[in-house]
Amino acid sequence: MKPQKIILNITPQTSVRATQGDSIFFRIPRERLRPAGLKRLLRLERYNNYKINLLAEAKAKGFVHPEQGASITFYIPMPKSWRKFKREAMNWMLHQSKPDLDNLLKAYFDSLLSEDKYISHYEAKKVWVDFPIGWIEICTKEPEYPTREVPLSVKDLIN
Repeated sequence: MKPQKIILNITPQTSVRATQGDSIFFRIPRERLRPAGLKRLLRLERYNNYKINLLAEAKAKGFVHPEQGASITFYIPMPKSWRKFKREAMNWMLHQSKPDLDNLLKAYFDSLLSEDKYISHYEAKKVWVDFPIGWIEICTKEPEYPTREVPLSVKDLIN
């Protein structure tokens, strides 16, 4: 497999935990929904649109996620409310607040893969950027296989 870099021009989003009961929101007319129900419906629709758009972007670029050996970086735009000095300080720094990395990955894998049980190795990180939109960068590489030697510390435990 030849290493490659793919950039998906879509702002990363987190997954939404949907339940079987959420399907009711799609059957009730919007004008009859209470504010909390409408808010939930809009959130589910936004997540579904994100999954559709991410898959369409990947297909347009001819990208198929490898089962092993990928590095995924989520570039997340800074909030508009941040002051100039905070923007300058945090630009290109690691993102250490919400959304959680595992929720970003969950949405990413749900969008691009029908089954993610085959994924055995990947690296992931999230980064702040001072742009109005974000993007996702995937770098594929040769998978790293574990060595077949038992570490000394494990041998000591066995003996």
